Amino acid sequence: MDIQLGAMLHVYKGEWGLPTIDFECLRALCLLRFTRCPMDVETNANPLRSGAGKLPYLQIGNDKFVGYSQIKRVLDLEGYPIDAHLNTKQKHLSATYANWVFTNLHAYYHYFLYGEPFNFDKTTRGLYAKRTPFPFNFYYPSTYQREACDVVQVMASFDVNDKLDKHESDYLVLNAKKCVNLLSRKLGRKVWFFGDTYSEFDAIVYSYLAIIFKITLPNNPLQNHIKGSQNLVNFINRITKDIFRNEGFSSIKPTKTANGTDVNVTHSEHKFLESECSTKIIAGVGALLAMGAFAAWRGIYNQFWASFFIWLQKFYKS
Repeated sequence: MDIQLGAMLHVYKGEWGLPTIDFECLRALCLLRFTRCPMDVETNANPLRSGAGKLPYLQIGNDKFVGYSQIKRVLDLEGYPIDAHLNTKQKHLSATYANWVFTNLHAYYHYFLYGEPFNFDKTTRGLYAKRTPFPFNFYYPSTYQREACDVVQVMASFDVNDKLDKHESDYLVLNAKKCVNLLSRKLGRKVWFFGDTYSEFDAIVYSYLAIIFKITLPNNPLQNHIKGSQNLVNFINRITKDIFRNEGFSSIKPTKTANGTDVNVTHSEHKFLESECSTKIIAGVGALLAMGAFAAWRGIYNQFWASFFIWLQKFYKS
């Protein structure tokens, strides 16, 4: 099996400038992009073709590898291990930290994206429905809601099917905020959590925080808390812009400031947009001048021939 021949990773299409809307898909994409694995990505994927009814899945020839764990195992065997640059101690720490983040953020992620009724009905259901073919889009998003029910019952000890006043979400929010605070202190001023090199832990943290930070949910207490940790915000934006620059997608028009600029555009990007706008204006003026010249020429041309035919008629009459 050669991973470079016909390999394709199937994921959900992105939103909010991210390459995908889904945590599992996003960390699978991080495996590819962090390790620079030469593989194509299909974002208009059908989860029902995976064989397990889920995304992401990796297809190499007729073989399908469903889910993050199987995809990572294939990449490890093919020479693209994400933690290859870490020493033994760092690898153990990466696994330990990953389990700790999973314990504190996984239940929050599942509850506020899929379990909280208002969030699911107003935002999440539509996100997955738009990315699932008809007629499966009517029922398929509910599979994530059922999965969230199991996750929350195990990790938070309440049932999302109960009345909203019985949802003990404060416990999830408190743990998630503590986790973000510790992650901010752990990252400090470093580029990656282990210094100058990426790790699986970076992929996991980015995949959780980027979606929670970027998604537009009616109720998302952790979003503003992440905004208070500027180093984590920089971490999210840097990976999004540098690594997924060509894969990010957004169907929402950017918010404009009072002077008409995008609030999310950097100074260098603003300069680029200004130069691009100037180029378009110059091209438009040039096109108008060319059309004006052509119209003037056509007018002279028509006037000449009209005069010529009048003269010709007079010539024959004489």
